[in-house]
Amino acid sequence: MKLLAMTVLLLTICSLEGLTSRRPRSS
Repeated sequence: MKLLAMTVLLLTICSLEGLTSRRPRSS
């Protein structure tokens, strides 16, 4: 299992989501 790859993927997704959706979405 490549933990590094998974971590990078998660970080990228989070960053993209934060950059794209600037609106504070209520979870």
